[in-house]
Amino acid sequence: MSAIQVYTKASKWNNRTPKATEYTVEVDRNSFIGIYKDGVPGASFRIGDLAEYGSYNLIYTGNITKITDKMVQITAYQGTLSERRHNLSLYEFCYKNYRFDAAKVNEQNAETSMYI
Repeated sequence: MSAIQVYTKASKWNNRTPKATEYTVEVDRNSFIGIYKDGVPGASFRIGDLAEYGSYNLIYTGNITKITDKMVQITAYQGTLSERRHNLSLYEFCYKNYRFDAAKVNEQNAETSMYI
């Protein structure tokens, strides 16, 4: 495993070129991903672990089903008719999951759902 510098996405629409971010990751394809921000280790994940893919009022989570050098796939509602796959670029994944803590997420979602 070697450290990979994480870049933002390029965009043809507004002529945006990829830029280096403060994140680096260690990736073992379809097995492991570890996140570092400015050299400080953050969360690490394996296939099947819970991770965030989106948020609005609640934090939406799913199981990691695929890890590559360019993206991480998270499957929500796995094994049901509503199953959805979310492909996050490395930057999106790092931004959402650098300090991920499943217990805090469940607690926060439980409290927020009382007020929705």
